[in-house]
Amino acid sequence: MIRPENVADAIVLTSDGCSLGHYKNFELKPAYQPIFGVDDNDCWKLTGFEGLVRPYIGKEAIEVSSFFKDVDDDDRLFVQCMCMALHIRSYKTALPEEKILFVNVDVSSFPSVDVLETEVFYMFSQLPKHGLNRDRVVFEILETEVLEKEVMLRICEMFRNNGFRFALDDFGTKHSNIERFLMVKPDIVKLDRTIFNNFCKIRETEKLLRALIGAFQNNGSQVLMEGLETSEELAMATDMNIDMMQGFALGRPALLPHVFDEEISIPKVAHKPDIHLVAETEPRRTQAL
Repeated sequence: MIRPENVADAIVLTSDGCSLGHYKNFELKPAYQPIFGVDDNDCWKLTGFEGLVRPYIGKEAIEVSSFFKDVDDDDRLFVQCMCMALHIRSYKTALPEEKILFVNVDVSSFPSVDVLETEVFYMFSQLPKHGLNRDRVVFEILETEVLEKEVMLRICEMFRNNGFRFALDDFGTKHSNIERFLMVKPDIVKLDRTIFNNFCKIRETEKLLRALIGAFQNNGSQVLMEGLETSEELAMATDMNIDMMQGFALGRPALLPHVFDEEISIPKVAHKPDIHLVAETEPRRTQAL
């Protein structure tokens, strides 16, 4: 199946006011996962959504990873731009006003920074038509390949110069690390759930995580904890003064139309007991003693 030249020609408007994309024999539907933040009264309230894509063949849902494996190399840029367009076009008709939209950007899909900038300029021109402005859009940088320092800096500078905020995704995995944070100084750091789980197993390492979160915030970045799945994790993230939270415990990605909860309550969970290795508390005794 030959795809159209322009992304707009591959998108149709559905009867419920949402957009639907077409690629090969797939239908691409926009889904949104809620993100909660703290309001002026220190209460957790809905603050935004991450835009995600859900591929279908007919009525059958397809694994996202399987879909992207089926995307031809020459079409990666086309599909990336379609996904961004789907989230922006559907946002105004189905979601509350004044909420932030996180848009994933796989920078490796763009052949150059100039091409990426051209697409960002175009998206900027389309935002008012879809009820959005630059203050309500956060570009979430997905990095599937190691980028040269100069290229990464140009990308981040391009977002800032156009008035957009950007987030460093999956901190603690692959190339998203302290060095990358210090280099790009993102507006938001998204902590991967693995770093949260690993650091919270022992009280001493938990203190390191608290210090890391404080360091991010002192350097002007908000911290978003993603992948929270249990009430205990919610309570611990709240205790660590996380700025924003996201995960199945708060809400799964949902196709529109859908009504999302506006507020959440955090259960009080007793702190987990310290976990110490024997070697940390007692010297090993020999049989001779």
